[in-house]
Amino acid sequence: MRNYKINKFFTGIGSWRLMEMRKLQERSFSFGALRLQQVVSANMEDTVRTDEEWMNAKDFNTMPGPTRIQLLMDYFPGGKLHNANLIDMHTILHSTYGDIFRIKGMLGKPDYVFTYNANDVEHVYRNEGVWPIRLGLDSFTYYRKVKRPDIFQGIGGLVSEQGKMWADIRNKVNPILMKVQNVRQNLPQIDEIANEFLIKLEALRDPETNMLSNNFHDELKMWAFESISLIALNTRMGLLSESPDVNAHKLAKNMSDMFQYSYEYDVTPSFWKYVETPGFKRLIRTYENITEITISYIEAAMKRFEAEGNKEAISVLEKLCRLDKKIAIVMVMDMLMAGIDTTSSAFVTTLYLLSKNQSKQDCLREELYKILPQPHMPLTEANTKQMPYLRACIKESLRITPITPGNLRMAAKNLVLSGYRVPKGTGVLMGIMALSNSEEYYSRSAEFLPERWLKSGENACPMAKSTNAFTYLPFGFGPRTCIGKRIAEMEIETLLARLIRNYRITWNSKQDLKYISNIVLLPHGNLDFKFEQI
Repeated sequence: MRNYKINKFFTGIGSWRLMEMRKLQERSFSFGALRLQQVVSANMEDTVRTDEEWMNAKDFNTMPGPTRIQLLMDYFPGGKLHNANLIDMHTILHSTYGDIFRIKGMLGKPDYVFTYNANDVEHVYRNEGVWPIRLGLDSFTYYRKVKRPDIFQGIGGLVSEQGKMWADIRNKVNPILMKVQNVRQNLPQIDEIANEFLIKLEALRDPETNMLSNNFHDELKMWAFESISLIALNTRMGLLSESPDVNAHKLAKNMSDMFQYSYEYDVTPSFWKYVETPGFKRLIRTYENITEITISYIEAAMKRFEAEGNKEAISVLEKLCRLDKKIAIVMVMDMLMAGIDTTSSAFVTTLYLLSKNQSKQDCLREELYKILPQPHMPLTEANTKQMPYLRACIKESLRITPITPGNLRMAAKNLVLSGYRVPKGTGVLMGIMALSNSEEYYSRSAEFLPERWLKSGENACPMAKSTNAFTYLPFGFGPRTCIGKRIAEMEIETLLARLIRNYRITWNSKQDLKYISNIVLLPHGNLDFKFEQI
């Protein structure tokens, strides 16, 4: 029955009228100008390999994996991948085909190799070159470069750009966002926001049950948005007040929708590059909503900067505008978009694991008592250097539940992975979550053991940490390491210190924390934390 439906489906496509096909062809060509292989071809090595490793490796076409028809069938109703989330997809394909397999390119996508071998991961990263090629969200690139060139003027941003264009943007942004001193200068204001979050939490907390009356994850999204707005725009949005900006909630909602829709159209098989379905149009509207809201914030901030006439730039937007206004707008827009769900979700995971492991929470609280003997003392650049256990707790949380199950690159040269030839231009998805939760690399891998990340002290347990650094890469690796890494770490560290110093936090449910996994992991369902004031 399923084969009949699929054959009927493809027959339907084949019967389109000639005029319709010409329209689709024109649309395909317009997007084809952006196709990754054409954009990055100049960045790939053309050397033909004749070395012993390559000549003795198995042919690429012998690598296990589903046929194109098998994969499509798996995504149809009744198939094993139907309605599967990103983690489910990794788990099912990994268990079916092993530690390395090939997904054949179709519907405008290149071939992909999935690998769950730490040596392969290292080999890919060691050979990515100075301009690494990271496969992004095609729909995102299409929206910015084809749908709205009037706004973005040919600049896709760090997610979409490749080669020299990417390098030019990254080189301008790195000194501002990757230097510790530039990020840490915002610590007093970020700490102020964390303290305001505690005031908001106390107003929502029932003193008898110690539970919150509002959705805790929604509150955390507003905290994350307030924090990233401060850094990117030097603007306080007032999102932790009693009357938050309605556009902030609208942006947060559209961000969550974007991650879900882009998973459907950029990860699972989709015909959007040939025909815009109603669902794809909904994704485009989501991009439009996000763009409209973020631009309104950026324009308001830029007007304020002009009125103030500061001699020295303070915010990221101000600093970048003095270098390149077009890049500044795209970069700040991406920061606002990416700085809500990712940071709040990582924070929920850390808090959840601490709430389920009270002895570890007690150890962290002892550390915080030493640097904050009074609960509302300020966090400073000096005393936050004395928080090794807090940082170990965050690292261990990201080991167990990274924000995404895998990292993507495109092979910039011919590689040998797990004994197979992998031609340049092939996408390589590296299953980091599986590696960081493997007993092969981390002893007692199922345990929440922050001690494995401590370098010294009586509780240090470095033997429980993998000796292969490429099994733990929650922020990526190399030149394309996540540009917001230091900002996210500072935000999470600050709020975590405030909450653990002031509350004993427990998980008040018999059910484990659930996630929605599309492009990033998002907590799903009630967050049943109990906050007992200390």
